[in-house]
Amino acid sequence: MTQDVTPSGSGERFRQTRLFCSSSLQFLVADRDAACQGVSKVFKPHELKPVQRGEAVSASLHHVSRGRLSLNRLEYGTDVDIDPQCLRDFYLIQIPLTGGADIHCGAVDFQSSPQVAALLSPELPVRMRWYGGAAQLVLRLERGDLEHHCAQHLPQQGRLPRFDPRLDLRQPGGSYFLQLLGLLMDGLADPAHPIHQPLVLKQFESSLLNALLYGQPHSLHDQLEGTRERNVSPYFIKRIEAYIAEHLHEPLSVETLAEHGGVSVRTLFAGFRTYRGTTPMHYLRDLRLERVNEELRSGRVESVTDTAYKWGFAHLGRFAQEYKRRYGESPSETRRFRGALSG
Repeated sequence: MTQDVTPSGSGERFRQTRLFCSSSLQFLVADRDAACQGVSKVFKPHELKPVQRGEAVSASLHHVSRGRLSLNRLEYGTDVDIDPQCLRDFYLIQIPLTGGADIHCGAVDFQSSPQVAALLSPELPVRMRWYGGAAQLVLRLERGDLEHHCAQHLPQQGRLPRFDPRLDLRQPGGSYFLQLLGLLMDGLADPAHPIHQPLVLKQFESSLLNALLYGQPHSLHDQLEGTRERNVSPYFIKRIEAYIAEHLHEPLSVETLAEHGGVSVRTLFAGFRTYRGTTPMHYLRDLRLERVNEELRSGRVESVTDTAYKWGFAHLGRFAQEYKRRYGESPSETRRFRGALSG
């Protein structure tokens, strides 16, 4: 059956698709531990438990991957609570085909449905309650792919977008994304379709990412709009950003940055406020937090304290608070999690 790819604004259009068939079935189990282990292999380790204590948990998962894209159809037979904490390495788009789920992502609580999907960003803590019998289409997008994509559109930003987790498929941006997703699924289901060519698939992936980047609210939206609505940011902004990136591990002050950019401190602050939506020192702090997070996630760090000092965080208490506010967990939790995975 060929899908209707007109923008219907609902995930119900994917209830019947040729893409998910017997060959794509990863598992069909009636055991909580088996279900948790099977889903963890495709996504990440997480906690899974039935809402009704002692109730058996059944689950089924279809999985299709091409290139770095992963498309899945996941369903639980009963209401379950899912706690993956932060996704870390990927974005996740969950579209209920029927029913829905209760989503807590960062500071936002909402109920997903076939009309309002969940768009989960890797750095935000997540908890979910999926309803029994409510199958969901789940698209996994790798963090590194969006990092590279953003670098082409916001070359001086150096940060990942945190999306509004409520992806309304009835709005123009969500409807366009849904239309592209339908084209992708139809193409992948047809062995003769050109989407199976790596170059074509890569270009299609870019279209999907653009649909999200330009169609869904996120933390870098103002900066992205600025690149379209304003002239190119002043040269001193780019010069200072490059200087910060090269000297992150060194003591830096606003006076040093202003001197390097050849502007006054007042002009420095005004430029970052206008063109970056932040202050120079907040920009510096965010980059340093990202470097700390990258090293802790690598699993090769022996000491959180040494890593914090290395990247210029002299006040460990304030560092820990800022880190947890951004990543939803303490620095030591990040290091322990990665150490367990690498072991």
